[in-house]
Amino acid sequence: MRKRYLRAVLLLLGVAGIVVYSFYPDIKSAECFAAKPHSYGEAQVGDNSFKCILPEENTNCGMTFSFDNNRNWNMMDSLILHLQSSENFKELIVQILTYDPDNRTNKPALKELNLNSSIKRYSIPMEYFYTPDYWFEQQNAKNTHNARRFSSVVGLEMYSGWKNPIDEPLELKLESICAEGLSNSAFVFLVIYIAILITIAISVRIRY
Repeated sequence: MRKRYLRAVLLLLGVAGIVVYSFYPDIKSAECFAAKPHSYGEAQVGDNSFKCILPEENTNCGMTFSFDNNRNWNMMDSLILHLQSSENFKELIVQILTYDPDNRTNKPALKELNLNSSIKRYSIPMEYFYTPDYWFEQQNAKNTHNARRFSSVVGLEMYSGWKNPIDEPLELKLESICAEGLSNSAFVFLVIYIAILITIAISVRIRY
């Protein structure tokens, strides 16, 4: 009887923990960065900005950022950009560079972004980034699962896409860029809490 009563109490404590977790407010974590950009293609780079004129089709221009220390963005849900673009700037390619230990080189994960000069904030879910097929061909690597791993981010590139007009000035100014995600501390606490209850339940069963 005592054993059954204790199990019921442990079960109620477990359910209570899950209920408390379900009402626990989501806490967002953000990692913003400021780095000196370098030119990508023939772009003229300023203070987190660039401008250029595409001389012909299938050419690109933009800016690239390199991080002093690799960043772990595996727990980040989205990339948030605040920027200003000229009216004729139609498409921007955002490319995250991660170190790939299998091929010992940087692996790109990119996403095309349609721009609108009246929009200042863009949110790109991390799951939308993909590694293009040509990278696997260049590296002679298998493209079996095309896994996205952001555990070792070494830099980021932003450059013009294929929808932009040629022989017209393109300008873009980046006000801020942040990787955002939900904090998992509450979930970790719940897992530890449930594990403790299960351990107690097992010890009680062995003892009695």
